[in-house]
Amino acid sequence: MLSRIANNLFWLGRYLERVEDTARFVEVQYYSFLDAPFIHKEEIALNSILSMLGNPEYYYSKHKKLDEKSILFTAILDINNPVSVISSLSFARENARTTRDILSEDLWEAINKFYLFLKNYSKKKFLKAPFDLFEDIIENCFIINGIIDRIIMKDIGWAFIKLGIDIERSAQLSRMIIAKLESIEKSGRTSTVAENFHWRTLLESAAALDINKAVNHRATDKEKVIELLTLNLKSPRSIAYNLQKIYEYLMMITPEKEEKAGTPEFEAGKISSRLKFTTVEDIFKEGEKEFFLKVLNDIYNLASTIEKRYFVY
Repeated sequence: MLSRIANNLFWLGRYLERVEDTARFVEVQYYSFLDAPFIHKEEIALNSILSMLGNPEYYYSKHKKLDEKSILFTAILDINNPVSVISSLSFARENARTTRDILSEDLWEAINKFYLFLKNYSKKKFLKAPFDLFEDIIENCFIINGIIDRIIMKDIGWAFIKLGIDIERSAQLSRMIIAKLESIEKSGRTSTVAENFHWRTLLESAAALDINKAVNHRATDKEKVIELLTLNLKSPRSIAYNLQKIYEYLMMITPEKEEKAGTPEFEAGKISSRLKFTTVEDIFKEGEKEFFLKVLNDIYNLASTIEKRYFVY
């Protein structure tokens, strides 16, 4: 496969995953904190959204203070914000457009229809009733993911799309956890009820609330939530699970199966194995935020290694 095409498919996967993860996080933070059991809840929620987006400087270049409508627009419909939902979807559409010759027509039509819908969505309508648009975004993401998983041929092109999705999901899960740790830290001394509320909203943001019910019997304390979102090898909403899938896709893409030091498959296997043999006690011992910052850095380095190996043209 040509490097340019592989690159476009990889980034198609990354941007599609970014659309869903960003929308979920913003929706959950915004609505959950309306009834949060602690003070300064609006400020905490809005700061958490900015932290997750990763570019607060962009927001403050246009706004002097935190404002819920401004932050909602910036995160979802601001085409000038490179990490907004509409921008990520625009980038995904462009990567899909440039690979239409080999891309499923169903997938292209679903992405294009979604983009045109979001592009033409009224800012006034969104800010008046944000919930409606959030639901439409998640529904469209379900449709697109269904096409990727159930219609597309499971060949190398598909593997590059899935590789991008799981790289992005691993990174976004790490970012969500870091943002939540920062929110709890900024809220100061809180009750057990308030802290568990934080962890429950994190589960909702990561689309892992139902999985948590099955695994942890509804418990939402810090230890159980971090363990589930980080180390559970059976949950598609955990970092360890997605890193294992990344390794599998790389082994599918690389037929010679040479796991030499410095290669993407070697680095993916190394990161995956390290998490596989990590306990939640190890995470707390190292320091939660420090641990996840390191994991996030490892994921970004892995993504860079993948790009150097497959996408240099």
